[in-house]
Amino acid sequence: MSSARRAALALCALSACSPAPPATDSGADAAHADARAESSAVDASEDVPVADSATGGPRCVRSARADGGAPDASACNGSPALCDRRYDQVAYATTHNAFAVDAEGFGAPNQSRSLRAQLDDGVRGLMLDAHMDRGRAFLCHGPCAIGRRLLSDGLCEITKFLDENPAEVVTIIFESYVSADEVERSFAESGLIERVRPQAQGAPWPTLRELVARDQRVVVLTDRDGGARPWYLNVWAHAWETPFSARTPAELDTCATNRGARGNPLFIFNHFLTNPLASRDLARMVNGNPFLLDRAQRCQRESGALPNYVTVDYYDIGELLSVTRALNGL
Repeated sequence: MSSARRAALALCALSACSPAPPATDSGADAAHADARAESSAVDASEDVPVADSATGGPRCVRSARADGGAPDASACNGSPALCDRRYDQVAYATTHNAFAVDAEGFGAPNQSRSLRAQLDDGVRGLMLDAHMDRGRAFLCHGPCAIGRRLLSDGLCEITKFLDENPAEVVTIIFESYVSADEVERSFAESGLIERVRPQAQGAPWPTLRELVARDQRVVVLTDRDGGARPWYLNVWAHAWETPFSARTPAELDTCATNRGARGNPLFIFNHFLTNPLASRDLARMVNGNPFLLDRAQRCQRESGALPNYVTVDYYDIGELLSVTRALNGL
């Protein structure tokens, strides 16, 4: 590890960043590591890749549709039972700092597996941090020196997954330090702009079947510039959350409201530990059952709201996917 990266990690620890360096577990994602080398391990002396056109047009190499025809809305997000539920009546397995992946060179990761692997495994909510670095929007967590990837390249992985899986709905929750213009540019370059869902505050959410039929299968929430675009939704106008700064399992023993109003239709259920960073050992303490399911169901009873985004670090440890299915009654 370079001295610059050590210094950046130290800075991250002092500023209470949430990811942490875990044991290496990158075998399943070796193929993905080469694919992201252009952006996540860019040396400081290299030029940042730019869009293929001056207008920020698509630069994502798209995938062919799996079925080659019209979308099949008989099984939405993997289950026929979910198709006729409104978007806000469904729970989604969600990854905290989904981009900060140890297999992809991030110095302080929160996840082991790539964005594409997460989606393939059943994750349907992705928390992403966007920062400006040398004039472009990147996925970074705190200092970009400890790991970065062009935002447009990360979004491209989502685009290709949706190309190949035409009945899946994905949510992105941004912690953003860039303008709405920069985010829109990245969405255009990735092709994901074609699938975003506009949603007026207070309007009823459509069902998953309707989102699939309209191919509006990407819901985008943000904590900056929300409402600057019809599809770029103010997260705290649509959602509320539990606290996110727990250091021990005992500190997760709460269903209190942190940001957002509890009357908002979407519920972000934060369930991860940061002490001082994230780690696989911390994830093992809280990602398993009965702890995860019991807390999610208790918060559902106390609030009267379904935990829509069940959010963890190291989703491949513990029972995130089965807990999400249980919350959906599957």
